[in-house]
Amino acid sequence: MERHCPPVFDRKECLIPPPDGYKPPIRWPKSRDECRYRNVPYDWINKQKSNQNWLRKQGEKFLFPGGGTMFPRGVSAYVDLMQDMIPEMKDGTIRTAIDTGCGVASWGGDLLDRGILTVSLAPRDNHEAQVQFALERGIPAILGIISTQRLPFPSHSFDMAHCSRCLIPWTEFDLCFAN
Repeated sequence: MERHCPPVFDRKECLIPPPDGYKPPIRWPKSRDECRYRNVPYDWINKQKSNQNWLRKQGEKFLFPGGGTMFPRGVSAYVDLMQDMIPEMKDGTIRTAIDTGCGVASWGGDLLDRGILTVSLAPRDNHEAQVQFALERGIPAILGIISTQRLPFPSHSFDMAHCSRCLIPWTEFDLCFAN
């Protein structure tokens, strides 16, 4: 049931031992904003996205300031604007969401704090391990292919779909949340 291996005395139950240097992850809610560098040692995304404020390496940790390509004022300000336009995000009507092309899952982390369970979906691409960053932070995430025809979920699996830059015509196929 646990995604991390148990202590050494129970290691026989672990199919894949953790890599050398791996430490137990930081617990939620603190993990929303930071994770241990040794647990996800990917510098490439930090260097490539440093001007967009996705994440920042500081000492032995990665910090997630809540920025990103589409969040120039931070992810919380972005979600506040969304809630102003979509009141169902506040009243409990929207309980689940999917974030396609999630980056390091800051949007999903912010929604999780607001009581909306978000699955962050990212491809394995040149950003290296976006999903691994999300999981290490305690945000539900899966590695997936963003198909040209449909996502690999049944209809109405999520109350809301989000993609800040992937140019999917959601409303063309009635893929926005349904009442």
